[in-house]
Amino acid sequence: MNKKKNLVKRNSGPSHRGRIQAQGATLEESVPWSCERAPTGSEGKNMLASLTKIISSREASLRTAAFKDAGLFIDEAVNAGGVYAERKKTFMVRNTRSERVDVEIRKGYAFNVAGDL
Repeated sequence: MNKKKNLVKRNSGPSHRGRIQAQGATLEESVPWSCERAPTGSEGKNMLASLTKIISSREASLRTAAFKDAGLFIDEAVNAGGVYAERKKTFMVRNTRSERVDVEIRKGYAFNVAGDL
């Protein structure tokens, strides 16, 4: 007797996933993405701006340099044609132990010029 194999097409989810996150001793907020089209550099910068609005003005002010460095990382990624997963980049707040801004590309790629290679 021939048994038919149960062929199930597995959906591995969206092609591109990641997040931009602000973390610290009393903070953990993020702006994630999960989509079929990779986010562009300008979309990444908009996510950074959104994150600064989500957290308190005190927390945002503390991370001013880290947000600026994360923005420069996105600019460099655009100039290089994007960043491929798995990539995690942390921007620490100077003179603190745990305050930081993280950029995480978990799947696919992000921050190229057109959104797709």
